[in-house]
Formats: sequence, C-alpha cells, structure tokens
Amino acid sequence: MLPNLTVRPGRVSDRNALNELVKLIGPQCITELSGEGTSIDVEQTLVAVQGDCVIGFVAWLQDEMQAVIVGLGVRDTHRRFGVATQLVNALTEHFREAGVRLLEVVVPGDRVGAMVVFDSVGFRRLGRSAADSVTFEYRLWGRRNRADGFA
Repeated sequence: MLPNLTVRPGRVSDRNALNELVKLIGPQCITELSGEGTSIDVEQTLVAVQGDCVIGFVAWLQDEMQAVIVGLGVRDTHRRFGVATQLVNALTEHFREAGVRLLEVVVPGDRVGAMVVFDSVGFRRLGRSAADSVTFEYRLWGRRNRADGFA
C-alpha cells in the first residue's frame, strides 16, 4: 500500500497528466475497439494520485447496464503496490452504486500483470480469442441484494 494514495474521478485538469502517463506506459495500456484508437475520456476515468502526481488510471466506456474497461495503467515506479487493484475495486464499486450490471475487459495475452489484477478482484475469465486475448467479466448485480429484485 502506498502512502497518500487517493483514487478519485478524473478531472479536465488531469488530461495532460493522463496523456503523459499513457506515453510513459505505452499504447498497450489502452484497448483498441473495432480498430479505432480509444483515447482517454477524463469523464470516464478514475485516477490514482499520490501527492500531486497522477500515477495510475482506469478508463471505461458504458451504457445504462454495461461497461467495458478500455484502459488500465500504473507508472512503472509504482507497480506492485496494489494501485491497479485499488483502481479496479473503486471502479466496480462506482458501477455497483450506479446500477451497472456487467463490467467486461479484454486483456492481451502478454499482459500477465493485468490478468492477475482482474483474477484477484473477482472477475471471471470467459476464454481466449484467436488473437490470444482473454475476456473477463464481472457481474455486479449478483454481488449484493438490491431493491430492484436482482440478488
């Protein structure tokens, strides 16, 4: 656990720091959907901040009932301290409170660290694609009793 670590919603003022972070980590931290490059939308991003420095992020796309994680990254110097796990846990809680029922992510087969994170927080592996990517899902509506009848 890192001292002074905060996970919070992304802000417009984080845009430059997020772009720099993606450059540092490399393009593998952003998923390409349908052949189109996906950029980070700060309004659909949680950031991990230590002091004044953005050290990690998780980004998504969503509709009313479903969300897809399109980016996850942590600075090299801050890896293996649970930052990615904290980001994903905060995101699942955010979606649970928002009433989203399903969260999915596709992880390239060579991103073993990311797969460990998703396994450790309770995502279920659905299988590998021909491109050697692994699809994970997290069913939020099955995690606690809800007033709308979903258990």
